Amino acid sequence: MKKAVLLDVSAIMYRAFYGNMNFKSKNEPTGAVYGFVNTLLSIINEFKPDYIGAAFDVSRSTLKRSEIYKGYKAQRDAAPEDLIRQIPRIEELLDSFGIKRFKVEGMEADDVLGSLGHQLSKEDIETFVVTGDKDLAQILDKNINIALLGKGDGGGFKILATDEDVKEQLGVTPKMIPDLFGLIGDSSDGIPGVRKIGVKKAVPMLDKYGNLEGVYENIDKLTELPGIGKSLVQNMIEDKEMAFISRQLATIEVVDLGIEAENLTYKIDEKRLYDLFKALEFRSLIKKLNLKEETEEVVSQPVGNSMEMGQMGLFDMMANRNDIPKASEAVDGNYLESISEERIFLYYGEKAVAISLGDKDIFLNLDSEENRESLKKFLGSSKKFVSYNFKPMLNDGYEVKNLDFDSLIAYHLLTSQTREDVENMIYHMTGEELKKYSDVFGKLTLETVDKNSYGKFLCERAKGIRETYEELFQRLNEENLYQNFIEIEMPLIKVLSSMERKGIQIDPEYFYKYGEELDISIEELTKKIYEIAGEEFNINSPKQLSEILFMKLNLDPIKKTKTGLSTGVEVLEELSFRGAEIAQYILEYRKLTKLKSTYVDPLPKMVDGKNRLHTTFNQTGTATGRLSSSNPNLQNIPVRTEDGIKIRQGFVAKEGTLLLGIDYSQIELRVLGEISKDQSLIDAYGRGEDLHTLTARKIFDLPVDGPVSREQRSAAKIVNFSIIYGKTAFGLSQELKITPGEASDYIDRYFQQYPKVKELEEEIIAFAKEHGYVETYFKRRRAIDGINSKNMNIRKQGERMAVNTVIQGTAAEVIKKVMIELYKIFENDENVNMLLQVHDELIFEVKKDRVEEYKEKITAIMENTVKFKYVKLEVNSSIGVNWAETK
Repeated sequence: MKKAVLLDVSAIMYRAFYGNMNFKSKNEPTGAVYGFVNTLLSIINEFKPDYIGAAFDVSRSTLKRSEIYKGYKAQRDAAPEDLIRQIPRIEELLDSFGIKRFKVEGMEADDVLGSLGHQLSKEDIETFVVTGDKDLAQILDKNINIALLGKGDGGGFKILATDEDVKEQLGVTPKMIPDLFGLIGDSSDGIPGVRKIGVKKAVPMLDKYGNLEGVYENIDKLTELPGIGKSLVQNMIEDKEMAFISRQLATIEVVDLGIEAENLTYKIDEKRLYDLFKALEFRSLIKKLNLKEETEEVVSQPVGNSMEMGQMGLFDMMANRNDIPKASEAVDGNYLESISEERIFLYYGEKAVAISLGDKDIFLNLDSEENRESLKKFLGSSKKFVSYNFKPMLNDGYEVKNLDFDSLIAYHLLTSQTREDVENMIYHMTGEELKKYSDVFGKLTLETVDKNSYGKFLCERAKGIRETYEELFQRLNEENLYQNFIEIEMPLIKVLSSMERKGIQIDPEYFYKYGEELDISIEELTKKIYEIAGEEFNINSPKQLSEILFMKLNLDPIKKTKTGLSTGVEVLEELSFRGAEIAQYILEYRKLTKLKSTYVDPLPKMVDGKNRLHTTFNQTGTATGRLSSSNPNLQNIPVRTEDGIKIRQGFVAKEGTLLLGIDYSQIELRVLGEISKDQSLIDAYGRGEDLHTLTARKIFDLPVDGPVSREQRSAAKIVNFSIIYGKTAFGLSQELKITPGEASDYIDRYFQQYPKVKELEEEIIAFAKEHGYVETYFKRRRAIDGINSKNMNIRKQGERMAVNTVIQGTAAEVIKKVMIELYKIFENDENVNMLLQVHDELIFEVKKDRVEEYKEKITAIMENTVKFKYVKLEVNSSIGVNWAETK
């Protein structure tokens, strides 16, 4: 029996777009196209079809359904601009595969798919409709199946082939689907349905009475069904016309399009496909499909299950031999000595390590001391090691002599992607979908999982690391990122591992007592809130809180959301500003409960046997290049608030040492001065002036030597950093509690006093608009989404992101360079340990009798490792028995 596949183009391209949002070539977004290619290849590989057709949607204004009901799809947001830009490329892709494209005026893609499917079924061809829309299951028959995208095991296709399959998904049989939506509606499509009727109430009605007609013929008996009350029946009576209109809107229209199966044969134009992939910089796909620039006289060969092509279809014609699975086998530690390759591709999994060799993949179980020692010896050899995320291996005590290439870091530099799972990188670069650990092993722990299965699981990842290395290396060089990679990011891995392993000591008893204090404060706040509200309620429930504030207490609403009246921080701050005492208490309640649940309660439970806390420093956690931390996140502890100080007091020096805190003085503003070359900024730092005081004099028009109030300096500080973060006049007015007009005046005065800063911002934005990315002082690159958007809000957001990335990213790299230098100098020095990095601050544990000596040494290193041309970097330092005293 021959097979056909029908593609719901919108469903595939939307899924591809949101799964690959960071993908760009030098000139255009490419993620939707890339994801579409991989989905198409997996479809051909899975179903090996003889025929393929692709259905596109048309403009809503031309739809027949819009004539039936004006609200149909009226509320749908326009497609993202970056997706719209890729649609011509998707059309080009389909044309390169020789796949017929269908766009029928007045008809939706669903109608086209239904019509094509009906014709193919009449010709007795097994048909698979690839979509994300379960509603299409209404066209199911003996030859038509629905293949739901990403719903199968491990993210593949879930096939709906029988009435039972559909009933399991939707609760009704295929023929009842239009009736179901007649009752429940579909908010995404603007189908109204009947008010307050959902699936749980609609399905029993249809089970009992068959269809809408049957339901309405028995309207008086509906209250006999569970959960159906008189009010719902009244809704059904009042909305009867709308129910039948909704069913009509949800019914797929099957018409004769004059298309037969033979019209859906497809041919691949290899040269055209190569040119497309080359333009889109899809190197891995060119390699995967063995495409070449010059092709012989086989430019348009038919593919499918024809006898000439063999059963593999597309993959017979274009197979890359690397796609053939290699055997994976377990070895013992002695085997490592026989490996002759100089560059080793490995993936570490705590209980085993996998290595991908040219002819096979191997794995070494690490459940014996002999194997662990063999691995340590191997990693200490002169071979060059390539992996994805070396840090877990280092943290487990394995020293790697030659950390040659970390694919996690390389991929992050190229894409600004912050997801850390290796499966994500392999999929985006090769199109191969590897199942996650939980999909393969469920809830099995590493202690209970089958060793052979786990070893093979790791081998798949080692193989992916090997296959992606060449392209990652090439792209780093092409995009001028290799120097940043090799001089900053790779050396930093060992630095961060060292800090994570050392950890910092905390005082658990201190946190227990502080937690008790917070409990008392929270209880007092709760009583005050209940007293003003006049009743007890769930303060953490936005719905209940909204009812208290805006219905019972009759406070004026500030902001609406899709779910009702907002009770967010901004709203509560505004209510407090207007004099609502309860709002201030709720803000304080939220602050203390978050402090307790985020830090005070969990931290004592996270320590090791020596009461040391080991955070994880994420090298790929932000798009700007700043380090982040997690488990626990120590970078979100408030800096100068009383609560933040109390948290830091619980972080203590171990016996015989003191904590030394050194942070850069206004590093981002100094970076701004260096890059902008603004003379006022350069002169201010050259004279050692306080920039916030200077800015206050400039924007408030104060005498040169006159006094500056604390409030004026504080406002000026906010203005200074607002420029870096691209805050609008409105945003600045909100923070300073002034009018937007006054805020705009402050910004104008700032740029008058620092004119080169304005020029720098304009240069950065212009560069981003032309190239689609920005670069830091040290040539780290970040793609800027939406910088050329027609939507002003998206464009402005892109502009702010561009400026912020250059300044903040450069400051982050200064810190990284300094950390690498400090590590080199003090790596084997038992008198000092670098423990924490929090933005522009470094915390050290130093022996008591040497602390002044090391303060001088570290200060010199931090001020002189990076030498700017125009602005000198300066630091502040403090010594204490706890972290709070070092700030």
